[in-house]
Amino acid sequence: MIDHLHAVAAHAYYCGELAAGRRACESLLRRELPPGMEPVVRRNRTWYTHRLDELASTRFVRLDLEPAYPGWSLFNPSIVATAAGWMVNVRSSNYRIVNGCYEMPAEDRGVIRTENVLVDLADDLEPVNARQVHHDYPRTDFPVDGLEDVRLNMVDGTMLASATVRNIEPFDGACRIATGYFDSIRCLPTTTGRHEKNWMPILGRAEWLYSCHNDGRVATVREQEEAWLVTNHAPAPRLAAGFRGGSQLVPLGGGIWLALVHEVAEDEGRRIYEHRFVSFDEAAGWAIVGVSLPFAFLEQRAIEFAAGLAIKGGRLVASFGVRDAEAWLVEMTVAEVTNLLVRP
Repeated sequence: MIDHLHAVAAHAYYCGELAAGRRACESLLRRELPPGMEPVVRRNRTWYTHRLDELASTRFVRLDLEPAYPGWSLFNPSIVATAAGWMVNVRSSNYRIVNGCYEMPAEDRGVIRTENVLVDLADDLEPVNARQVHHDYPRTDFPVDGLEDVRLNMVDGTMLASATVRNIEPFDGACRIATGYFDSIRCLPTTTGRHEKNWMPILGRAEWLYSCHNDGRVATVREQEEAWLVTNHAPAPRLAAGFRGGSQLVPLGGGIWLALVHEVAEDEGRRIYEHRFVSFDEAAGWAIVGVSLPFAFLEQRAIEFAAGLAIKGGRLVASFGVRDAEAWLVEMTVAEVTNLLVRP
């Protein structure tokens, strides 16, 4: 059966049978595959990926703002709903990706730099107030500076941000998670031995979804005794092995939470990101109970990265970057998104 599905996944595109190829890829990724096959399936699947507007009614809004400094980029926004409306953090960096390589201004001497722009949004999602947020912390000489890919969270009415940082003392240049407000951040040690990136905040709590598939289980992480404690929960479906963070987890009601995750494919040295909506049942140990089909927001077979999800009333807004060069929002209804979810 695996060989038959693999043949369909590889050849259906050339026959114009996109639905058949899509189903074959999804079926394969739900199974234990022979060594080396999964990356091929993921690469093949990118030829079948829907755009989001093929799955739901959408309204896209590009965030046209002044970057942190002239010539810098704006990308990977993270949106959160507040009592007053909406707020979004937008990453601004000094590099461009040219032919798959990072290019920085000569005066930065090979250092990748990131600053953050915090923006209030009107009800129609148009920016009404933007300000650069400075973050001071003790730095090493590691050549990646700043808080990268911030996620916003509201805990007891106070903003709690989490982000990747690589040059905070006394650590070694590995990717680590820093938390706090921008002018007061802290970085705790972990015992995983991994680069730590893209933890998914659980809205309203100082707790994060750590992994959708941590050695076969869904895992959360929180602070305990001045260190990060990772806890495994429910078994994860095989399909979730490639799920990576991701947005915040936002409540749908009845103990069900919704998030956006991404999956990565490689094609001739080029990375391609696809996204899914995923729902979790907290009472069942954060079990994954719903997944959408994978999709691209605007550009198929490209790098798009979602770092925010917010719900206000029946409105759902996701925030994402494109090619590390553009910052976007997309609005849908909660009902349309939940209708996309099927059992994994």
